Amino acid sequence: MGGSKSKAIKKHAKVAFSDSELEILEVYFELLKCHDSINGYLTQKSMVPEFTENPDFSIKLFNWMRERCKNQQIDYINFVITLELLLKEQQEYYLSDYKFRVLEKFELFALISLGCLENEKEAINRFQVSYSQGSTVIKELLNMYYFNKEVSNSQRNDLAARSVANSIFDQKASLPFNQFIGQAKQQLIYANKMCKQYFTKKFIDPQLKYGIPALTSSSFILNDQILALLQMSSPDFNRIKQLDLKFSSSVGYDDLEHITEIIIESQQPLLFIFRNREDETQNDTFQQSIFGAYISIDQTIETHFIRKQQKDPMGILYNPNDQVSLYFGDEKSFLFSLLPKYQLFMSTFDIKSKQCFGYINSRAFNLKVPQPYGLGFGGDGKGNFRIWIDENLKGSATNRINNQCDQTYEMGYLLEPHIEFLNLTSIEIWGAVFEEKETRPSNQNKFRS
Repeated sequence: MGGSKSKAIKKHAKVAFSDSELEILEVYFELLKCHDSINGYLTQKSMVPEFTENPDFSIKLFNWMRERCKNQQIDYINFVITLELLLKEQQEYYLSDYKFRVLEKFELFALISLGCLENEKEAINRFQVSYSQGSTVIKELLNMYYFNKEVSNSQRNDLAARSVANSIFDQKASLPFNQFIGQAKQQLIYANKMCKQYFTKKFIDPQLKYGIPALTSSSFILNDQILALLQMSSPDFNRIKQLDLKFSSSVGYDDLEHITEIIIESQQPLLFIFRNREDETQNDTFQQSIFGAYISIDQTIETHFIRKQQKDPMGILYNPNDQVSLYFGDEKSFLFSLLPKYQLFMSTFDIKSKQCFGYINSRAFNLKVPQPYGLGFGGDGKGNFRIWIDENLKGSATNRINNQCDQTYEMGYLLEPHIEFLNLTSIEIWGAVFEEKETRPSNQNKFRS
């Protein structure tokens, strides 16, 4: 390409992009023109083939970029100017519109997704985001993980986005833009990082690696958007490359024995997912509750029952009089709900935390002190679990949820406030496999002949 257009930009102003990045952008711009162009300018059709994961978003992006151009035409120079907003940090902006320098990457992404073409910060903050629009923003954000893959816009795939929207809007019909952004960032703490990675991979560096965990088996509960949701919310979950199915079943009377074996034998963090239904006659998906727990097991921690049983088969360290030995997990553990609202409750780090992340007790353990038999999450070390599942899992009146608070995890309602007793219909348990750290090769030319 020779970089002649890039040199023309650098003659008139300092550019945030390096010479190699400008060369990549120039090649990419020519590729887009090959898809479709009019008099050397990009059209809506130019970007669609490069956004197979979300063609609608590519059209919104084109319209947003064109609105930023003084002549309402996207040539190479205007292409670079608008991408500076999406790809570079605020302090690096040189060419882009000053009015947009204060906006974070997720704010820019949301404006594009909403089709908001306002130019003034005050007008943007007054912009009202409806529940339906908010759901679309979240869905398109989650679909970023489908880079260069076609996405089915099925009802099932929309559940994760609507669960987040249910939490953000909390029965309100609409929210001001800045309030919507603030609520969304509380739920999705990696939204800004993800948006920058997405645009960087799309336009500059196709070797940039990110993605949702691969499932070793099909799931009745998990889908790609739910995995993307968990990955965008949790500091630990976003390092997982694969989830191995350990247990999947409609709830039976003797499931605890099998679950106990899985936990004891585990060498990896575990993801527990529960489906609950208040009334067995209800068939509507939205009248179900889905919630769960991610229990992190750091290989360097030997304070919980699992490690002691494996490393001390003679029971020298394991004290059958010590109920604390029944707890497992570490500070990276969290609880979550998926339906009807998405909520995530991290473990607390204050001095009052009891650190009762997960609990398991079976009659086979032969404890010399009486402790309840079952599976629990959270609590204060004296019972009072946030989630308690009795040894008789099916139909047990003692399966219950302490719905608002405990002394291990953050406060908040896991399920609807009126729910106290659980009627579990299915359980899935997945083992988490982390990806090994590797050195990524230096940035290479993206494209394409």
